Amino acid sequence: MAKKLLEKAGLINLPPAPGARVPLPEYPADADASKAKTAPGSMLQFMTAQSAAVKEAEVLRDRLASYEGALPARRLDPVTVQVSAWANRHADSYQDAAFLALKADIAAAGGNVQPIKVRPLRPTSPTAPAERGVGPSNPHAGSAAVPPVAVYEIVFGHRRHRACLELGLPVLALVEDLAEQQLFEQMERENRARSDLSAWEQGMMYARALDQGLYPSNRQLAQAIGRDLGDVGKALSLARLPLAVVQAFRSPLDLQYRWAKPLADAQQRDPDGLVTRARELHAQPGQHSPKQIFDHLVATAGPAQRAAEPDIAIRLGGRQVAVVCSDERGHTLVRFAKGLGAERRRALAAAVEAFLAEQGRVG
Repeated sequence: MAKKLLEKAGLINLPPAPGARVPLPEYPADADASKAKTAPGSMLQFMTAQSAAVKEAEVLRDRLASYEGALPARRLDPVTVQVSAWANRHADSYQDAAFLALKADIAAAGGNVQPIKVRPLRPTSPTAPAERGVGPSNPHAGSAAVPPVAVYEIVFGHRRHRACLELGLPVLALVEDLAEQQLFEQMERENRARSDLSAWEQGMMYARALDQGLYPSNRQLAQAIGRDLGDVGKALSLARLPLAVVQAFRSPLDLQYRWAKPLADAQQRDPDGLVTRARELHAQPGQHSPKQIFDHLVATAGPAQRAAEPDIAIRLGGRQVAVVCSDERGHTLVRFAKGLGAERRRALAAAVEAFLAEQGRVG
């Protein structure tokens, strides 16, 4: 009996004394996790966690989709970027007012805002040297400091690259590995869309692509770049003009598409006369506008002009033996009263050759 009373007394908890510290109940370390021990509770916790993960994945997927197909822009040392073999800029285009304005904008912005495009330079590329040489695109060459070796080739954006190079600023660029024809087509389309290439520059680009076998014909080139075959033909016609005709203008950039056919016709009709007139104009720099130069090059002698140039008689012993005259095309002719034998014709040819040689030394 006494034992049972003692056990029951042990179950009685007396209230703590005033001011005494009450100990906190102890819980197992995984008390929170143990709360959801039932199947519905565990499933609820799992679904909540999964829902948050799914939402985060959807946000990241949408953000990634917005960059699909995009190329990351990088800031490159412009010295490591080399001009392309298909570069179509004449030196004059880096000196005109438009380029100077572009350069000033890039300087004010601290770099080019609109990125250029480059491709990794390939060992087999027409422009891939062992290392860069001296030239306008590499002003550091030849200095005490060895410049970085070029590792990129410009697809488009030659003027922006040139401006950054001259300013000593990094050039913002998109990098993409492209085949030769892809590079050519992207360069041509980007330049044409910006409408700042001259007709002659465009023609030189087309001529280079054809001469180096990038395209087998004018037609296939036109189809590849999505351009009218006639426009390609006009640009090529200007590019194929004799050098003397191009040099008659203050700059090749003065040549216009609408002048292609008249100049080609003048070349076919009177190639020697066209070159002669071109050299005369070249000897008078700055005296004529591009339109005046064009008009003079394609001008042909009319009936009134021919009438004003009388025949010149050659007399011997008081009688006329020959005459110097011009035909309807303006060619100079010498007509003899009698035919000459083979020996005398050879002697005449030697005399004319000596005359032309002397005129060349004088001129």
